Amino acid sequence: MNGRGERIKAERKRLNWRQEDLARRAKVSRGIIGDLERGRNHGTTKILDVAKALKVNPIWLETGKGPREPVPESNVPYLTADSLDDLAEILLARGADEIGQLMALIVKKQSERK
Repeated sequence: MNGRGERIKAERKRLNWRQEDLARRAKVSRGIIGDLERGRNHGTTKILDVAKALKVNPIWLETGKGPREPVPESNVPYLTADSLDDLAEILLARGADEIGQLMALIVKKQSERK
């Protein structure tokens, strides 16, 4: 088991949840929860879902660094990704509207730089 898996399991047990309980709240399969607790990787999106369900900071859950508490809710969405490929997967899961908003923002920012 790795540190991330130990943190997931400890948080789940702190809440007196079974793997099935966490899986339901994170909207993933129980098998994914088991895999994550055993140190297997299922990508950034699954970690974000699990962190949100556990109400902990996803960076702390992944690395053990920084505050355990989640980032306070704000009008700015909180995303983290290990690579551009991971970021693309996260955005695709969020839907076409958010992808369109991101593209418009990128075009706007680029035009402001000129």
